[in-house]
Amino acid sequence: MRKVYLQDTVPAYQFHLLQKFSDQIDHAVFSRHGGVSKTPYDSLNVRYGIGDSHSNVDKNRQIILDGIGYEHMVSADQTHSKNVQIVDEEFLKFQPDGQEVDDVDAFVTNLREVPLMIQVADCQAILLFDPVRNVVAAVHAGWKGLVQNVSGATIDVMKSHYGCDPSNVLVGISPSLGPESAFFSNPEEELPKSFHPYIDSQKRVDLWEYSLAQLQEAGIQKNNIELARICTQLDNGQNFFSFRRDHGITGRFGVVIVLKR
Repeated sequence: MRKVYLQDTVPAYQFHLLQKFSDQIDHAVFSRHGGVSKTPYDSLNVRYGIGDSHSNVDKNRQIILDGIGYEHMVSADQTHSKNVQIVDEEFLKFQPDGQEVDDVDAFVTNLREVPLMIQVADCQAILLFDPVRNVVAAVHAGWKGLVQNVSGATIDVMKSHYGCDPSNVLVGISPSLGPESAFFSNPEEELPKSFHPYIDSQKRVDLWEYSLAQLQEAGIQKNNIELARICTQLDNGQNFFSFRRDHGITGRFGVVIVLKR
């Protein structure tokens, strides 16, 4: 990833792989900086219902929209499910502006100028883009989402609904909980057998490598995946929120992708 300043003021990061297609898409991994929220949500918290004021979150989301240059966005009340929402004209017709979608952890669309936002603080935000079919997707994948293969479910929707070929799809994976930080009490019992090769002697799980393997199993080419390889917990709060590090009392940073006009 590379650091950028959107509208010369809002700090964010962009994937090199996706930036090559800046004529077709806008995308950004926002940090915790540039917003209005106070400690412990300082400052660009985009999540409602975790203790920050609704007004602050509204302002932070507007900062993000101003930064990427759009008026509205689609986001969800994420629940660690494998539920994928197709964002089409019919969906937008009945979805109130600014209201989060219930019980959804991934979005897929081919509509232009409809930003999709994922909110994370240790979980992976996975952005997908098919430059051939002009389709984008945004996925929230914590360890529970990885267990359910939410990224695979999203790719299935891209294939079945939009005719995407996974070998054409480009992927960016946000800063998230790294292999040195993903401790489990008893990972062999808590996680399916498919995770066991990714468990070390200290009961840590390499969720990064597991996610990479899962995406490749779904047909994504290895060279088409960019993993940030920044651990949110080891970041020590310098740039990103971490649920584990801050014992759940923290904000969420936003990760956005949108098709240009």
